[in-house]
Amino acid sequence: MKRFFQIALFSLSTIAIVALLIYVYLNHEQQPLQKVMIHVAREGKKGFLNKDEIIGYVERHLNDTIRLKDVDLDFIEDSLAQTPWVDNIDAYTDIDGNLIINIRESKPVLRVFNQFGRSFYLDNKGKILPLSQQYAPRLLIANGYIQTNPMPGHHNINDTIYKKSDLKKLLAISKSINQYKLLPSMVSEIYLNSQYEFDLIPTIGDQIIRLGDTTNLTHKLENLVIFYKKSMVYEGWDNYKTINLKYKNQIVCTKK
Repeated sequence: MKRFFQIALFSLSTIAIVALLIYVYLNHEQQPLQKVMIHVAREGKKGFLNKDEIIGYVERHLNDTIRLKDVDLDFIEDSLAQTPWVDNIDAYTDIDGNLIINIRESKPVLRVFNQFGRSFYLDNKGKILPLSQQYAPRLLIANGYIQTNPMPGHHNINDTIYKKSDLKKLLAISKSINQYKLLPSMVSEIYLNSQYEFDLIPTIGDQIIRLGDTTNLTHKLENLVIFYKKSMVYEGWDNYKTINLKYKNQIVCTKK
């Protein structure tokens, strides 16, 4: 008998909790919409996305929406995700009746100038980003005999349409450079030369750093860091014409 009452009590408690949740949900859905709140996650204070412009866009879409049940969260997420500088987006309503939109902004790591005069950014996931009149971050530059033009409808260099382009290699080099504390301040440009090999242009000095292809990339850059710390500091920045990293386990330098 005791067992029966325990089961009955548990069942009633479960039904009560479910009924309460349904009531809270329905009551929440009928709540009036209070305000739109935008949170943009990015590394610095400035970026590509403007909160006021996003709020204005959302409010125009909401128009005469007055209840939370009428807010189309999927449409808001899908439409804002079309903005090229948006990496990820999550929209929801809270218990106070606010529409919360959390956006993670794309992180550009490289600015590309191709040989046709076209310029664009690559973010850390290989996404192709257009230039912006609002924001121009200081980044490592890729230049030279780069023939790839961004193709409409294909916004990531991991798409098969970019299989034969050098953009993947350029991104790999830039990401590898950014893994070192010293190199981002020492290297200003990646140059794809006429032999379709990669050179690095330093910030200090006028020497050319011959990187070659991306084979053993990490090892080559580690050698460059060691060379900078042990040789260039003592011998000076203007003694060398070229620093060649293409050969395994050695650095071949040409003095002026």
